[in-house]
Amino acid sequence: MRPSLFVALALVTLPRHAHGDSTVNITVLGARVHLGDVVPGLASDVASTDLGPAPASTGTRVVTRAEIEQALHAHGIDGSTTLPAAVRVHRKLRALDAAELSRIVTGALGEKLPRGAVLAGVRASHVSVPDGWTEVRCELPHPPHKAGPFASAANVTFFDGGQALWTLSVPVDLTLTAEAETYDVPRGSHVTFVIRRGLVEVSSSGTVTIDTDIGGVAPVVVAPSGRSLPARMEDARTAVMVESP
Repeated sequence: MRPSLFVALALVTLPRHAHGDSTVNITVLGARVHLGDVVPGLASDVASTDLGPAPASTGTRVVTRAEIEQALHAHGIDGSTTLPAAVRVHRKLRALDAAELSRIVTGALGEKLPRGAVLAGVRASHVSVPDGWTEVRCELPHPPHKAGPFASAANVTFFDGGQALWTLSVPVDLTLTAEAETYDVPRGSHVTFVIRRGLVEVSSSGTVTIDTDIGGVAPVVVAPSGRSLPARMEDARTAVMVESP
């Protein structure tokens, strides 16, 4: 079937009041708006044409007739004057009750809890997030090195194919055991001290002078010079020098 016939059939599926100078409202699923979202019934290769990002969950985005016509013309299709003046795109949302969000956060945290931390509870509430997410990741700030109950907040990010759709903060309660009192890198640990500048990397041995954690910055005494330089702990055995601002 010729592309022009495809679009002719597609356009008759639009409500009569959508043609001419009116604006059509549609809801999309996912992070991108495609030509097939605004003109239904197109062949798959035409419908998959990317028209740009979908709006945030709290906003809308207007796709003008000129933008639609330009995308159709790129496929040799004449949209004529039967297209609406514009299409207002809304993001499809999914409502999550407190129990469902709590299950999502609990599952996403999984083995990501800091050493010695036990998840005691998730204080979730009812929220609406963009639908179409395929993965949820949770991050927790490092808790204090002290046993006992600790109230924290998980940063919960919903992803679609690696693209972040929405992030929210969810309060969580942790129980910190005696294991939480220890540090990833105790004072006196011997590490590889690394200086990185562009593609050049120079390393030497060094000694960490304070208790710290992976990701933390601590002074490292570098051998054989004996100089103390700030470094970020990349892992328990590698410290990368932090450049002065």
